[in-house]
Amino acid sequence: MASHGLTYDGCNFFRQRLVLSTLSGKRVKIKNVRSKDDAPGLRDFEASFIRLLDKVTNGSRIEINQTGTVLFYQPGLLYGGSVEHDCNTQRSIGYYLEALLMLAPFMKSSLKATLRGVTNDPIDPTVDLLKSTALPLMKKFGIDGEGCDIKVVKRGMAPGGGGEVVFTCPVRRTIRPVQLTDPGKIKRIRGVAYSARVSPQIANRIVEAARGVLNQFLPDIYIYTDHMKGANSGKSPGFGSHWWLRP
Repeated sequence: MASHGLTYDGCNFFRQRLVLSTLSGKRVKIKNVRSKDDAPGLRDFEASFIRLLDKVTNGSRIEINQTGTVLFYQPGLLYGGSVEHDCNTQRSIGYYLEALLMLAPFMKSSLKATLRGVTNDPIDPTVDLLKSTALPLMKKFGIDGEGCDIKVVKRGMAPGGGGEVVFTCPVRRTIRPVQLTDPGKIKRIRGVAYSARVSPQIANRIVEAARGVLNQFLPDIYIYTDHMKGANSGKSPGFGSHWWLRP
């Protein structure tokens, strides 16, 4: 554990500061968190993120003043194991999952995190997007295998949430260095049209409309539908789509 810490001002890069603090072992102090706002201090989703960090570490020390404008964080050891967390519905599960993707490979034991809350919203990267972009990127660094996966068990739309995602990741002692210099040419488009608590025909109509535009550029297009119903459909109705370009 480093003997000195770092002091930051304001709430910018809140997650990044705490993640880097956890990885480096350096304690941090964040002051003047929205101190000039009408509602000063940490938001509920930030407090929920701190509780998640406390769950995946062992021996962390967290102190917050009465107004919530000053946070002191002394990180413990990254422990991992099986973790369950109810994410605040002000932000989607992707907000919390982005941080876990950075921490998981360096834990003491393989991580299995069950996160509950909003799976899809317009603010944060959705779990579908992270599954199709972050996991292939991690594979290039040598973090792969059957133990590295993001599984959507239940889909929860904003604002009610009710979704459930299971993220598993193996431990890696070393990370393989990579050089990504040639982006390549786009040859394929893959995507997903999702819906919950609405007619399944809506997802089919999204696929038809998307293909009508994308087929003008590429022939190799596959967008699958993911319709959740019953107990797996969360607490709020909604629908949407994501697609990504691949070389």
